[in-house]
Amino acid sequence: MSDSVKDTGIRRTCYLQYRGECKKLVDLAIKEDPTLQAVRGFYHCPLWGKQQHWWCKCTDGSIYDPSVKQFPTAGMGAEYEEFDGWCTCEECGKRIKEEEALMCGRYPVCSTKCAMRLVGL
Repeated sequence: MSDSVKDTGIRRTCYLQYRGECKKLVDLAIKEDPTLQAVRGFYHCPLWGKQQHWWCKCTDGSIYDPSVKQFPTAGMGAEYEEFDGWCTCEECGKRIKEEEALMCGRYPVCSTKCAMRLVGL
């Protein structure tokens, strides 16, 4: 766990309460307000960098993020990036559509050749 998570009991509690609950909390928010739209993408945290994330988009385009408190900055200075359907091969750097990617554990690759090289074969 990073130092920023361990800094205070409050921050640690928020991390433990919200981490990994993004999609579930988005679904609950949409159930309460059907005008919200679920968005999958990345949260660019000034301290932790690019993090996979889910949030809600309001009809006016603003963001409602029910699990933002999991991050040490809790939304301050962060940017949201919607997932565009493309990923990058972990081995060669080629951009590929998500549905065409092969998964090596949690790493997308573009081919069997890249998968073998990624694992050292």
